Amino acid sequence: MYFVIILSLLIKESLLLRIVRVSVPTYRVRGQPAQLDCEYELGDDTLYSVKWYRDNEEFYRYLPKYDPPKHAYKLDGIKVDLSKSDDRHVVLHQVTLKSSGLYRCEVSAEAPSFASTAGEGRMDVIYLPREGPRITGNEQENRVGDSLFLNCTSGRSYPGAVLSWDIDGEKVTDPNLLVQYPPIQHAHGLVSTALGLLVPTGKTMQVKCTARVAPAWREGSEAVVGNSQVADSKEAMLLVRSSAVASTLSITLLTLFLLQILLTQSET
Repeated sequence: MYFVIILSLLIKESLLLRIVRVSVPTYRVRGQPAQLDCEYELGDDTLYSVKWYRDNEEFYRYLPKYDPPKHAYKLDGIKVDLSKSDDRHVVLHQVTLKSSGLYRCEVSAEAPSFASTAGEGRMDVIYLPREGPRITGNEQENRVGDSLFLNCTSGRSYPGAVLSWDIDGEKVTDPNLLVQYPPIQHAHGLVSTALGLLVPTGKTMQVKCTARVAPAWREGSEAVVGNSQVADSKEAMLLVRSSAVASTLSITLLTLFLLQILLTQSET
């Protein structure tokens, strides 16, 4: 008897409207499109509507009995690509920083059940720096006793980059060697960050500053520090290697050097 009751309840539950999966990208880079997925099962129900909200404000709905069935509402930071959207997928055009928020899909059934179910996920839009972190320092100007003071500054981003230092491949965790600065606010909500480092003088070592913006982006710059050489000014710029711009920087400096030689020869 109990087995029959349990079986009937399971069968009844399997015939009800339910959300199978709501997929919202955790991170998107500003300017990229974003696809939101809402997979559901109707069971014995008939679909009445699928609605999407961002932070409780509706921006898209799909009603199969209407012509056209798709409709998008104006919402700051949201621009729906209707040609690529339907009852299970919504595609957003190039997202902006204002596109960040909590997205919810709500599916409703027709009479007689009028059942409704929903699922949600958060998306954060990030703005990546246009260049890697920059290491600056000069032994003549930045020497503090037996230590040399270096600075690492990130490019403008959102959220602000998290900076860290390595010396000879080991991460610096000693707070006495690190100098924290408040973030610098820029237009459009962008932020740049800086982190100072004290390194002992008198020996050659390799230092590296790494910038991380969410889990989506990580880039580092390296400098060789030894005696009076610090990867900082124009004279020592080739000692700084950024994983994204090193080859371009080296080629540019070499080209300028060759042009200078040619100009000198032509004048003589």
